Parts: sequence; C-alpha cells; structure tokens
Amino acid sequence: MNVAVKQEAVANGIWGPPKNEPKIDDLLLLDRWRAATVELQHVAGEKSWSKSEVARRADVAGGTLSGWYDGTYGGRYDTTTRKMENFLASLKESAKATAALPVDPGFVQTRLARELYDRFTYAQALSTMAAVRVKAGLGKTIAAETFAASRPHVFHITLSPSSRSPYKLKREIGECLGLNTQNYQTLKTDIVRALKREGYSALLIVDEAQNLDADCINEMRYFLDVAKCGIVLLGNNQGTIPYKDGGQLERRVGRPMVRRAPYDEDIDTLLSAWGIDDAEAREIASRIARKNGHYGTLTETIKMASIIAGGENRPITAKDLKAGFQLRSTESLEGGAK
Repeated sequence: MNVAVKQEAVANGIWGPPKNEPKIDDLLLLDRWRAATVELQHVAGEKSWSKSEVARRADVAGGTLSGWYDGTYGGRYDTTTRKMENFLASLKESAKATAALPVDPGFVQTRLARELYDRFTYAQALSTMAAVRVKAGLGKTIAAETFAASRPHVFHITLSPSSRSPYKLKREIGECLGLNTQNYQTLKTDIVRALKREGYSALLIVDEAQNLDADCINEMRYFLDVAKCGIVLLGNNQGTIPYKDGGQLERRVGRPMVRRAPYDEDIDTLLSAWGIDDAEAREIASRIARKNGHYGTLTETIKMASIIAGGENRPITAKDLKAGFQLRSTESLEGGAK
C-alpha cells in the first residue's frame, strides 16, 4: 500500500522521514526498508551527512538513493535495500573497531623533540641554516609540524620524492607559502619577499630534505642569504643526502644534528603517553620501538593490539603486542630489547 507520511522540516542537515512508503507486496522486504530508512536517518543526522554524501559513501547513485529513501523509486527495492543494509552494517563494524582503539597521544615532548625544537629556534633566531638527519620513524615530522603550528612566521614543507630539481623545489615552496606558482619567472623573487621580514626572521623547515640534489641545496643557500631567514634541512638516513658531509654549507650551517636510534627515555615517555603500564607489555613494546619504523611501527602495533584486546574487553598485554606486531611485520621480536 502507499501510505503518505508527513514530511518533517529538515534542520541543520538532519533528514526528515520518507515521503511515502513504497508499493512493495513482500512484507518482509517492506519491513527491511522501514528499518533501513529509520537507521539511515539517524546515522545521517548524527554525522550531518547529506543525501549526496551518503550516496557517495555507500556507492549508490544519488537519484537512486533519494528515490529509494522517499519511497518513490521505480527500480528494485530488494537490491538497493540490501546495498544500504550492507553500508549500515559496515559503519557499525568500523565504529566497533575504532572504539577499541586507544586515544592517540599525538605529539609528545620527548628528548628528541626538545633537541629538534632547539635547532629550529636557533636557526630562526640567528637567520642561519641547520642540517638535521633523524632516522625515519623517530617523530621528526610531527615535531616540525607542531613547532610550525605554535610559532609565528614558521613554515613547514614536506618535499615529495620528485623534488630533485630547483624548478620543482621552488614550486613546492611557493605552494607552501601560499603563492601563485603559475608565473615561474617571478617565483624566486616572490619566495624571497614572502620569507623576508623586518626586525625578525622567518623560518622555513624543509622536511624530507634527503630528496634534494646539489642544485637544490644551492637554491636554499640563495634564500638564506637574500631573504635573511632561517632554514632547517630536515632529512632522514635514506637515499642520497647532499648536505651530509657539510662541505658546501659549512660556512652557513650551525649546530648540525644526527640521530640514528631512539633514546631509551623517549620510548619510556611514549609508552606512558599510550597508557601502557604493565612491565612485560612495556618490555615488548620497547623492542618494537627499536625495530624498523620505530615509533610509527609501535603506534600501528599498539592499535592492532588494542583491537585484539578490545574484543575481550581487557587491557593490552604483552601477548597482544606480539600478535599485533606479527600481523604487520616479518621481523623477529626474539632476543634482547636492544
């Protein structure tokens, strides 16, 4: 039967109920449609999703979703209802998995972070260049992002692997500074103007600097000398790093820094931030933090272990961490912690 349903006003993106009930002879299918539309209305309102956004997420055509929801669809209700049921079920499963995850502590003020902050501050205050090499996975990028977000006139750029030419380097720096990069002829001058300050210096932190070639290093020297700004070349130990020997930058670089392994105290600080208190679990987590990927590997392993433990509604154990690590790595955790 076709029963008209009063349309409620839609406010703040919350959907009203369906306009009509569809003409469906299969009463079981009609009940499924009713249940799916009620649940979809609740979910969409909770998340402030429009119908087009739901259609995109559910991989259903916008017109199909709208007609199906309003009971005016001319196609097969069984097929579309099943798709929407599967979509709603996937949302529940995702929410269940996410609920088991611990709260990511985000940026943690570790010893390494303090050392990086020291180099950033030094480079900006003295309008000089700092060359920093930190092994991948030790948190250099989040430290740079946090520093830039909390200081005026600090710009953080993460270079792409293709930034091996002055042309691409200047385009990426220009985009970071919010410049119009279409006119390449004036781009270098525009970058200098954006970095040059009266009475104080700006700071440009160039992350993934191991991607730079010798010509790019010379471009950075130019910006340092002409804009009178601070520059930090922040790279890791991978690939060819043209500034690692310091020859071409010796006069301009102050307080170089190299760190190839995590500090023991930093691992302890991170484990406390994650809320891992059990001694055995901390010992296993410490081993994981010293494997390839370091803190990134540790973070993903803790998340995996949390899902395992969350299924049994209990805290993370050393066994969970071992299982989580084995699910994502071929390395062995046997042997000592170091």
